[in-house]
Amino acid sequence: MQVSWSEADTITLLDLVVTHKALAGEGLNFKATFWNTAAVHLRNPSKGAPKTAKACKDKWKRLRKTYDAVDQLCSRSGFVYSLKSGANIGIENEQLWNAFVRQYKDAAPFRNKGWLYYDKMKEIMPSKAKGLN
Repeated sequence: MQVSWSEADTITLLDLVVTHKALAGEGLNFKATFWNTAAVHLRNPSKGAPKTAKACKDKWKRLRKTYDAVDQLCSRSGFVYSLKSGANIGIENEQLWNAFVRQYKDAAPFRNKGWLYYDKMKEIMPSKAKGLN
């Protein structure tokens, strides 16, 4: 059976990341023991086959990649991002969007729809704030 991630399974994984965040190294890179723990928690998923440690780690990598793309979208001038409408691209900002998506391909699905996990990921991910010095 193919590994498939439901909304509930993804939220379970994100909740585990929050709970065990202190165990992560710099850049939120978890050791194998965490991924084994995650797999145990997801052995009876709401969708698809039981998740393996590798499947959990791979899902985390995809979530981080998507977060980076959506976070770039949120901080980019010319776009207003919302959970309901994504970047809400219309005729007036389509050229700007096309240029943005060439650079951030993972943002493409969020042209006119939001990403359910953005707020949760924003709580988890380290700040990228830069100092003024």
